[in-house]
Amino acid sequence: MLQKNKIDFIRIAKSLNTLLLIGFTVAMISNTVLASIVWMAYFNKSRTVVPPTISAAFTVSDTSIDEPYLQQMAEYFAFLKLNVTPASVDHQYKQLASYIDEADWHQMQPLLVEDAAMIKKQNISSHFTINETQIALDDRLVKITGTLNKYVGKRALEPETISYIIAMNYDHGQLSLKAIKKVQKDVK
Repeated sequence: MLQKNKIDFIRIAKSLNTLLLIGFTVAMISNTVLASIVWMAYFNKSRTVVPPTISAAFTVSDTSIDEPYLQQMAEYFAFLKLNVTPASVDHQYKQLASYIDEADWHQMQPLLVEDAAMIKKQNISSHFTINETQIALDDRLVKITGTLNKYVGKRALEPETISYIIAMNYDHGQLSLKAIKKVQKDVK
């Protein structure tokens, strides 16, 4: 009788081990499938992104953007930075600051605050007309060249042809501003 119970116990233990192995295998396969679905959902979710003005068709995905989108956003950033009056500078720069990349916030934000204070103190207004745009899509850089018209009070200053490099970052469907830098003219 004892021998029979031992054999039954061993058979039941083997059956339980087999069931546990099958359950573990099913759970691992399920986890792998679910992890793959989550991974795909995270990197392939769609977004509707609309620049303030649309002047050309563009394509945006979670991992890439095209030249028209980069150009339109760079032109928008240039508009916010360079088309200002003492009354509008705070609003314009606040909108611009909302696009600043977190990693570059500590550099850009103080410059915007300082620039806004100078514009208000000296009663400067400016208007920028874009003449040419050059795009380096892989580096997310846009060079915008145009004419900057400045006014101190009601007095117009000489128009200046100037270029700016606008550096951006595109990470997981989120465009951010890294820098807007004036291109220094070559001295001969």
